[in-house]
Amino acid sequence: MYPQSHLLFAFLISLIFVKFGIFSYQTALLIAVFAVLVDIDHFIIFAVRKGDYSLRDAWNAGILKHMKERTFIHYYLGFILITFAIILLFFFNRTWFWIIGISYYSHMFLDYAKLNILKIKGTKTIKEAGFVEKISKFELMFDIFLIIGIILLII
Repeated sequence: MYPQSHLLFAFLISLIFVKFGIFSYQTALLIAVFAVLVDIDHFIIFAVRKGDYSLRDAWNAGILKHMKERTFIHYYLGFILITFAIILLFFFNRTWFWIIGISYYSHMFLDYAKLNILKIKGTKTIKEAGFVEKISKFELMFDIFLIIGIILLII
């Protein structure tokens, strides 16, 4: 999924914790940002392989050329290692335990869950400032529902 979906989904989840008085809005926003930063590995691999440090080039290579830039953190070994690190955080800093835990697991859930059970097909291509996004109609609808949920939790 695209960064906005990761951000919105993690923010929605963390706002539920805010409603229960567990987090502040600042922590919820930090969780949302960290959920997007999980994908920084795509940029790092692109930069190392190509010697190109342009965020736009890395983005468009992944979208238009379908380049695979995932590192181990998106696969089984990484999942186990990150889980171990998150468990250690529980004993040292509970705030960061929650921040990293919700960020990482919400990100991985969206990357691997098959949420499009209605089989909504089609894509929409968006071009802005040299960046290209080919977003599925399902993901657009999903983002709209996330925004509605966020608004309902904030008011």
